[in-house]
Amino acid sequence: MIGNFPPAMGGQAAVNESLRRMVSEAGATVISIDLSAGRGSLMWRKVSRIPKVVVGVFNLLVLLARRRADAVYIGVAGGYGQLYDTVFASLTRLFRVRMFLHHGSYAYLAKRRRLTATLVRTAGPAATHIVLCADMGERLIALYSPTLNVTVISNSTNIEPPNHQPKVRSSLRTIGFISHITRSKGVFEFLDVAERVCGTCQDVRALLAGPIEDSSIRPVLMQRLRGASWLTYIGPVGGETKSRFYAEIDAFVFPTRHADEADPRVINEALAHGVAVIARGRGCISSAVNGGGGTVVREDADFVEEAERQLIEWHQNPVLFSSVSSAALANAARLRAEHLPRLDALISALVSLPSPAPPPSQRNDDGSRGNESSR
Repeated sequence: MIGNFPPAMGGQAAVNESLRRMVSEAGATVISIDLSAGRGSLMWRKVSRIPKVVVGVFNLLVLLARRRADAVYIGVAGGYGQLYDTVFASLTRLFRVRMFLHHGSYAYLAKRRRLTATLVRTAGPAATHIVLCADMGERLIALYSPTLNVTVISNSTNIEPPNHQPKVRSSLRTIGFISHITRSKGVFEFLDVAERVCGTCQDVRALLAGPIEDSSIRPVLMQRLRGASWLTYIGPVGGETKSRFYAEIDAFVFPTRHADEADPRVINEALAHGVAVIARGRGCISSAVNGGGGTVVREDADFVEEAERQLIEWHQNPVLFSSVSSAALANAARLRAEHLPRLDALISALVSLPSPAPPPSQRNDDGSRGNESSR
């Protein structure tokens, strides 16, 4: 299998890497074509990709011409990187090799984009489009083609599981935020929520985790951190330290407005740890949280006000909050049970193994309007 992994920070890059690892462990030889951008200014990141794209196109052409690839996986970019995706898709289709396009962004699903339409048309009707929730598939079909071959696989299948047995919370004592820290991910709205709640509920504290990706916000963020005795910033976390972060918080607050936001791994990780979730309803977030374990705030609502009200209610009613935490664990288990068979079928297809048919109860039960197939 050949994998074209787009430049992405955070969740979707981790999903791509997770899928590459699983395909490799299933017995396939995986050749990765790295198109990641270098660090620096926006212009430099764009320019730094050009040599990688040229080399990547040449390498793909050689591999296809020598019949050394039986499947090509493309992690679809959210913006102009789709130009490169289209080149890879055209070569793959020219040589009649099976193609899998993994969509991890809502940036081109609010309205039809000419570049995305070109990519979909170039990939052709035989390509498999992997989406993260039923709504994502419905939008893709409605905007770009009614005949797309779509399979829905939630990011609940691509998370780091808890390192210790998760527990149901008995009360709300700690609220948290974890992400690549940028304005668009909502870090300042989180701080506003935390300041209000911790000021009202004196026994509540807040934890902030993740790398500061947007250097322009560092001075303002550091200033706010210095004046907040109720807040602890613990920096980037991963592995054991990430699992410990989730174990230490009771509610995860995620006010994201990120244009690419689809099915954040951090929400799925929080649910799997029994952490209650309050998140803005972008992308697939509603489909994940509405199954139990939290509250979704409408995009046109005042997030800070809504989150403050909900957190204070949970703090004042431990029985209610405990039921929400329990529902988070149940929802996480349900999502994995529903989507893991589809992931297994996808892995089988990528390594050219016979694909097990999904149970009858899982066929066309997710509301998608396309011809869902796990190939």
